[in-house]
Amino acid sequence: MKIVFYIDMMYRGGAQRVMANLTGYFCDQGYETVLINDFIQDANKPQYPISDKVKRIYLREDLDGNKIIKNVTRITRLRQKIKQENPDIVLSFLGRPNRRMLLATIGMKTKKVVSVRNDPNREYGKSTWAKWSAGQLFKLADGCVFQTEEAAQYFPKTVQKKSAIILNPVDNKFFSVKRSSNPKNILAVGRMEPQKNQKLLLDAFATITEEFPDEHLIICGDGPLRKELEEHVNRLGLETKVEFLGNVSYVEKELSKAKIFVLPSNYEGMPNALMEAMAAGVPCIATDCPCGGPRLLIQDNDYGILVPCDNKSALEESIRTLLNSDRKRIEISRNCSARLKEYKPEIIFQTWERYLSGLGDCNDERSN
Repeated sequence: MKIVFYIDMMYRGGAQRVMANLTGYFCDQGYETVLINDFIQDANKPQYPISDKVKRIYLREDLDGNKIIKNVTRITRLRQKIKQENPDIVLSFLGRPNRRMLLATIGMKTKKVVSVRNDPNREYGKSTWAKWSAGQLFKLADGCVFQTEEAAQYFPKTVQKKSAIILNPVDNKFFSVKRSSNPKNILAVGRMEPQKNQKLLLDAFATITEEFPDEHLIICGDGPLRKELEEHVNRLGLETKVEFLGNVSYVEKELSKAKIFVLPSNYEGMPNALMEAMAAGVPCIATDCPCGGPRLLIQDNDYGILVPCDNKSALEESIRTLLNSDRKRIEISRNCSARLKEYKPEIIFQTWERYLSGLGDCNDERSN
């Protein structure tokens, strides 16, 4: 079986990580695997490595040009490349790539699968028109993969009936993290953009820092808001209490030392950073954000603490609760690391393989 994977770029992000791992898995299982990206990427930006066995195709050489013209060019070239490759299945990730792939493959007999990796209200729109148009477009797909039931419910029943819920895999290295016997620091991991709402965490930390003078806040990640967040730290007088590490390749080392992990996001799909922290046994606090990923993982505070989105006082109180209770932290640590074992890579990748293989007879004559 031949599979074409399509995503706009492979710069670091949760969806990109899963796609990199999926292409590697299907290659290793003997599938002919092709990865299509929109353009040749800047080598200076951190990207996920792709197996040398995967065939790489780029639709453009650069990002210059009018936005409308760029999209038309991408769709046209994507259609050409898919015709040339003549795969059994095309699988795309994320909102814009999903739209482009479904438009590019109109009339083709190749099986078409889209995967929603974030809150569909953000990716496709909240209005009645946006939901209707996204639903009509998704009817062109042969299969749809969601990460939560809440995300699937955005789409009409006809789309939901051909869908599957598949969570993200967690790298095995996080299950083998050896926790420090004397953990310190509050840790957050995420791209510095409005979605991740690190400012909420900074404000909550500023309120409790006098009560817990030995605690420090460590933030891993980078992005367009980094300078603004650093300036906010200065305004709060937390220069000696907050450290920005930027993008790191050793998150598991920071998790091994962390006393608490916090995810303050306004919305998420299935947050990899939270899953990795839980697998490593770090007591976690997360916002109960759409489209339900943290709620599915933490389950009524059995495996961490859920707090309302953008609620500073609730976040403060949850951090205070965990810092004050060794017993509570130990209990959550034990529970959450056991909970995440069902998301080991071998289990998740096999679920993907069963779903794609079960879409129908891929030996049908395909369009050229």
